[in-house]
Amino acid sequence: MSPRLASLAAAVLTALTAALALHFASAPTALPATAPPEVFSAGRAREHLARIAARPHPVGSQAHREVREYLVDTVRGLGVTPEVQATAAIHPDMEENSIPGATVHNVLAHVKGQDSRGVIAIVAHYDSVPTSPGASDDGAGVAAMLETLRALRTGPPLRNDVLFLFTDAEETGLVGARAFAFHHPLAEQVSVVLNFEARGSHGPSLMFQPGPGNRWLIQHLARSGAPAQASSLFDEVYRRLQNDTDFTVFLQRGKTGLNFGFLDGFMRYHARTDDLAHFGLDSLQHHGEVMLALARHLGDDALEPAPPEDAVYFNAGPFLVHHAASWAAPIALLALLAVVVALVMGLRRGRLRASGLTWGAGAVLAAAVAGAAAVQAAWWGVLRVDGGLGVLPQGDAYHGDLFIAGLLALTLSTVVGVQALFLRRARVEERVAGAGVQARFPRGALSEELVAGALAVWAVLGVASAFVAPGLSYLFAVPALFGALALGGRLRGSPEQPSARGRLLLAVSAVPALMLWVPQVLNLYVALTLALAPVATLAVAPWLALLWPQVFAPMARPGRTVALPVLALACVLLGVGVVRERFDASDPRPSSVAYAVDANRGEAYWLSSDFEVDAWASRFVSADAPTRRLDSYLPRFWRDVRVAPAPHRPLPAPSVRVSRDETRDGLRRLVLHVESVERAPLLQVRFGAGTPLRALTIAGQPVDASAVARLRDVPGGGLLEYWDVPPGGLPLELTVPEGTKVQLRATAVRFDLDLAPGAPAAQRPEDTMPVPFGFAVTDETLVSVTGEY
Repeated sequence: MSPRLASLAAAVLTALTAALALHFASAPTALPATAPPEVFSAGRAREHLARIAARPHPVGSQAHREVREYLVDTVRGLGVTPEVQATAAIHPDMEENSIPGATVHNVLAHVKGQDSRGVIAIVAHYDSVPTSPGASDDGAGVAAMLETLRALRTGPPLRNDVLFLFTDAEETGLVGARAFAFHHPLAEQVSVVLNFEARGSHGPSLMFQPGPGNRWLIQHLARSGAPAQASSLFDEVYRRLQNDTDFTVFLQRGKTGLNFGFLDGFMRYHARTDDLAHFGLDSLQHHGEVMLALARHLGDDALEPAPPEDAVYFNAGPFLVHHAASWAAPIALLALLAVVVALVMGLRRGRLRASGLTWGAGAVLAAAVAGAAAVQAAWWGVLRVDGGLGVLPQGDAYHGDLFIAGLLALTLSTVVGVQALFLRRARVEERVAGAGVQARFPRGALSEELVAGALAVWAVLGVASAFVAPGLSYLFAVPALFGALALGGRLRGSPEQPSARGRLLLAVSAVPALMLWVPQVLNLYVALTLALAPVATLAVAPWLALLWPQVFAPMARPGRTVALPVLALACVLLGVGVVRERFDASDPRPSSVAYAVDANRGEAYWLSSDFEVDAWASRFVSADAPTRRLDSYLPRFWRDVRVAPAPHRPLPAPSVRVSRDETRDGLRRLVLHVESVERAPLLQVRFGAGTPLRALTIAGQPVDASAVARLRDVPGGGLLEYWDVPPGGLPLELTVPEGTKVQLRATAVRFDLDLAPGAPAAQRPEDTMPVPFGFAVTDETLVSVTGEY
């Protein structure tokens, strides 16, 4: 085989491997409603989703009650007697400076087993945020549960109990999950929790978080036949982020299990457009196939205790590979040893030089830094050209796939350019050294130094990560091991011009890295968002710096033949992304307007958290309106907002009624009932700064001493947030030192502008929408009153 043909074969092998990796990492195709009854069908589940995600259904709303009634009726229609756990609940450990609470209604469907050894709890939350219909978050999980329950009922009873737990009030602070996990008698019997979530509108369902001592669960996941996409990389990253799901509560309760979710389409998250029209049914199919396979597999398992050992796991094509986490260090050390042996062989045979290895390793590090800098500069440029991207609080884009492709092309161009500079420097060094060096250092061996230097870096990263973050060590150790074996085989060959066989050997050694890295490259950019694309590039550029010389480095003039054309492609992709990124009814611009009323002062204000005020919002809050931190109304918002005077509308304010006030043993016990006259979904109660709380009970739920101490120490005063206040008001029992006056600020929050003067929402253009809940100030009306008791 000629060298040219070998290079072509290497390119084809690389393309096919990458395509296969993407194929195996994608969600399965949605099955129609006519699929066999024993299998999961996204077509059938879609009928449930259409009812669940018809409109926003936050806790306490009429739509929320309708969804709950639909769940109860559907479960009963499937032959299972539902249970509704209705209770007041709080989560005192959720936040440092506040305590969330709600009146929750968890829906339980308990399918009894024939000889149960435990309960398999399948969990998803049925409430949505106020700004979204919640088709993905978490209507998809709920619809998948209903279809899975139906499919299970078509077969024989399982050995173990399966509990379908539709939790409430997840979006308000994981309150419903806590109410079940800590207060329902069935929680004690739960052996495994399978939680299903979403942070986008489409994409594969990823198993991104297992519980501790997870090796036995990963083994079950691999044996279940579920089309699982899983990587211990996800867990290593997720554990370092400040994110929570209902699964967090079960971990706090001492339970274990697996947490699933899909990430693509982040701009739909908590947004008006998280609806059925923008939802990917393949994601629902993936959720459901995994859910059903695990329910059947674990439902018939003995659930015997297993040693509390963690695993390293990852997908390799259609297989879920896993091993004990304790093996990570030996595997990484083996890869390091293989690389060292290959380097020593190359140095002894005169095929490698110490200076060349140093430059080869330096090229990897330089490519990472240069790639991240280029991506950062490019994204800054895109934001300056397309100002609309800069106003998005999510830090992402509707057409992120084009921008990701463009930034990846830019990264590849930078990596090839850096390595081309290395090759040029090495050739100059050869010419300066003279003919004697040329004789013992054969022409064409410079690419081997690129590979060798890169492998040295990867082997060191593999060992370091094995001890610091073993879950991601495989991403470095496995490519380093296979690369070292191939490099060693190539170096054992003729010292003349590298053979076609040697080139193909190196290309084949890149196959494991391609299978492992290609899906994770996309997951990194999607998970981190475009705002953090330079961070993702710091990981992606070193991978490309290893891949390129393994497959393509022998080509002449890579700077001209590859780096420049790929740079041009990157510019085209980014340019097309800018052209496509336009706001319309399908991809609306988030804009913020809120109306706040101070009932004590008889004053009202317009508020906006927008970075740049659009034409609609500027009717109420101009671009030159003063900005300030508005802790009185937005105690949890971290930055200044624009504030403008507004016409005062005397909206009913929350009322505070003292039902008991007694002093004994030097302590004053005060019982208050705080009520929102208009039954606003959210009631905020903030204590005056420095209130010396000794004890606190919220809606009959005592707050532990550590949480009371945290509230007492909050600058500006501790905060309570309670959703769906019961009739008669939210009962608060406070204990303070004798003679203490208690100052409270109560704020009723409605997530609309229906009561604001001038009907602002009616004037909102179709190409704008309220800011998605949780990202900034959304359309809301706040009525606040302060009193001393």
